Amino acid sequence: MPTPAAAASAPSRAAGSLAARLGRVVLGAVIVALAAGTAIGAWSEVNRYAVDTRQALRGLAIVFASASAGAAAANDAAGVHAALRGIGRLDGIVYAGLTRPDGSALAEQGTGLRLADDLDLDRDDITPLALILAHTVKVSVPVVENARIVGQVTLIYETKDLIGRLLSVVRNAVLAALLAMAVGFAVAWRLGRALTRPLTALARTMDAVRQNHDYARRADLQPGAASGDEVGRLATSFNGLLDAVRERDHRLIEHQGRLEQEVSDRTHDLSEAKEAAEAANSAKSSFLATMSHEIRTPMNGMLVMAELLAAAELPARQRRYAEVIARSGQSLLAIINDILDFAKVEAGKLTLERIALDPAEVADTVVTLFGERARGKGLDLAAIVAPDVPLSITGDPVRLGQILGNFVNNALKFTESGHVLVRLETRDGGGVLRLSVTDTGIGIPAETLPSIFSAFSQADGSTTRRFGGTGLGLSIAERLVAAMGGRIGVESEVGTGSTFWAEIPLEVLAAAAPVRRQAGIGPAVVIGVPGPATAAALAEGLAAAGFTLVEAGEGAHALVEAADLARAGRRPAGAGRVLALAPMGDPSGAAVLSSGLADALLRWPLVQGEWRSALAALATGATFAGIGAEAGPVAALPRFPAARVLVADDNPLNREVAVEALGRLGVTRVTTVEDGYRALEAAREGMFDLILMDGSMPVLDGFDAARAIRQWEAAEGRGRTFIVAATAHVVGTAAEAWRGAGMDGVLAKPFTLTDLARTLAAALGEAAAPDAPETEQAAPSAALLDPDTLANLAEMAEGAGSSFVERVLGLFTAHAPDGLAALQAAGDAEAAGRAAHGLKSMSLNVGAAALAGHLGEIEHAARVEGRVPDEAALAPLPGLLAATIAALHGHFDLPDPGTPWRDAA
Repeated sequence: MPTPAAAASAPSRAAGSLAARLGRVVLGAVIVALAAGTAIGAWSEVNRYAVDTRQALRGLAIVFASASAGAAAANDAAGVHAALRGIGRLDGIVYAGLTRPDGSALAEQGTGLRLADDLDLDRDDITPLALILAHTVKVSVPVVENARIVGQVTLIYETKDLIGRLLSVVRNAVLAALLAMAVGFAVAWRLGRALTRPLTALARTMDAVRQNHDYARRADLQPGAASGDEVGRLATSFNGLLDAVRERDHRLIEHQGRLEQEVSDRTHDLSEAKEAAEAANSAKSSFLATMSHEIRTPMNGMLVMAELLAAAELPARQRRYAEVIARSGQSLLAIINDILDFAKVEAGKLTLERIALDPAEVADTVVTLFGERARGKGLDLAAIVAPDVPLSITGDPVRLGQILGNFVNNALKFTESGHVLVRLETRDGGGVLRLSVTDTGIGIPAETLPSIFSAFSQADGSTTRRFGGTGLGLSIAERLVAAMGGRIGVESEVGTGSTFWAEIPLEVLAAAAPVRRQAGIGPAVVIGVPGPATAAALAEGLAAAGFTLVEAGEGAHALVEAADLARAGRRPAGAGRVLALAPMGDPSGAAVLSSGLADALLRWPLVQGEWRSALAALATGATFAGIGAEAGPVAALPRFPAARVLVADDNPLNREVAVEALGRLGVTRVTTVEDGYRALEAAREGMFDLILMDGSMPVLDGFDAARAIRQWEAAEGRGRTFIVAATAHVVGTAAEAWRGAGMDGVLAKPFTLTDLARTLAAALGEAAAPDAPETEQAAPSAALLDPDTLANLAEMAEGAGSSFVERVLGLFTAHAPDGLAALQAAGDAEAAGRAAHGLKSMSLNVGAAALAGHLGEIEHAARVEGRVPDEAALAPLPGLLAATIAALHGHFDLPDPGTPWRDAA
């Protein structure tokens, strides 16, 4: 840091430096001018010297040429020498000579020799620099006698006097420069003194203000300084600056008195806001965790029991009821998961799987899930999967389905009439998968589009009241797409509809395999379905495969509604192959298939898995075996008959559900307790392969009970028991508490039988051994009639009148023989499958369990394996049909149908 003395001396040094710089500028200017003037003078002097020397030497050479012309003409060397002696005595002439016309020397005179590099003054391109560097110069003139050149006179002159003349020029220039510098230094000193003195005073004032922060000082003009010149204006500006600074300091001092209080108040407000935000965030997390737990606990019983019911040996209708219950529960669970997913996205904890998936399968799952809802609103729902979409890609099938499902759910919510069309296609040369859902709904106003993907955002305040929903679905979809590295958007017009789309980068595992019509297969196809979305899906698939759409024509294939076929009672006139389309559970589908009005049956909404196979069969002429068949065997479940399981749960419903689910997996040795303390005692007393431990229980919660069990095992040297947290907590700290409690895993409620089987297999350290598949049809060795179906018929008869059963059995008695005859006459697997299916459907409706089971085996063999039933397979059917009809009439106390039927059978 500079001392005050040093700081005070700084202005004088600065002033001295300014004066010195000014002096150096003057000196430099003088030196430059001197150098330029000297160079110009020397240059001019050398030019003048060259001119004078040339003139003098030429004149002298001309005189000598005239004097020696006669002697040269006579080739008189003595005479020429006599003339040259006078020239040789001239000062500066170092050589004189006369040469003949042929170049030979006639006479020479001088002290020097003639040199090849003598500067020739007769040339026009002589430069001053060449003249300075040359020591001698020469001139040459011709010797003329009677107009005849008789020789040439050459004179060489020494230029030593040139250096003297140049030194004289330089000397005069130096004297002039010294005089100019003296005058310049005097002027610079005077100017510097007048300029630097007021600047020095101003600099001292500035330094004093800077060091002492005394803004009351003023910069005063020095004597002789004018207030209007630059220095005076500078001093005035500096004084104005000091006034502004002093005013600012005054305001700062006033504000400083209030600043500390303002800072204290704002800090207090910020602290309160921060505490409130943290409390709100904690309350939100706690609410989500509590809500999830409280809802999942009763849903566990509902979903598990529905799954058990759907997996039991039920007639088709009752199984569908159970499946609807399970799907409804899953839909409710999806709403909860939407909220939880949003919380995970907000917290940055959402993770994506990267496994192989079929995009068409994702589309099938979504349209099947929302099919009943679309049908209930009278909307047509369909999916189009472009032929270039790969068969397999890498991604997260659940999250991809969630994105597409949110789009479809949103479209169905805001569409009252028309259709919803799902489309999967590729973009950017196959590097991007584009998902889009187009509807014919109410549309979205342009001003609302920018916020449509915001959380809890809908078109206006009445939207939620009218259409429902949380406003989270699109927000979650947007964040999922972003997590996949894609982009999302919407196009909409009010009153026309909307299109929501997402584009996601593709990682292809298996390329697309488009269907192509083979030569010889008729190209004409008639589409007769009323739904515009379904018709578009069928039309695009057929066109891509090489078929042509026509209004009508002989031999054209037909895709029509099953209900329309059933009403018409005949195949389309002149039609080739016929494919019928019917909603799941619609009896017209089975009727047209069994009666031969259609060659294959497709489900509505159109499922790509079936449509691809049907299109391939149509394009190649293959059979439609296995397309549109009834649901196959119920998935096999593994069994663990040797397992010993302890169930700890304070909820009696949950205990009952767990026992029932374990029993379904073959576990019979199950112990149940209602709190963690009893779980600890049971673990000490018995040896268990698995403990299903609820987390929230009275007396001792499940996590503390697990810790106590681990401590007891360590103290007693016991083996480690496999403990799994069976909890409804999926978010919050309780969702991860099982890790800290030393448990081996978690089973989230509501769980499925598959989840429970996987947990049991992990506990036992072995692969699950599944049972044989259970089918919905009774085996041939089962009871002749199904009591549940008979009870259902009786219940319907109470509401419809006593003649109801009689009519139903009458129809069965009348049409079953025709169905049996069609089966016996079937010449190929396709016809046999249709006939067996139709007769099986009628048998199931009246409770003919044994007959339906036998027919189901025949149908499976025909449609899946392509095998025509032989005589051994058909032989039991007539007697089984006759026994069934007799048993049915006897059960309902109806008259015996008579011998003619028995004979026909």
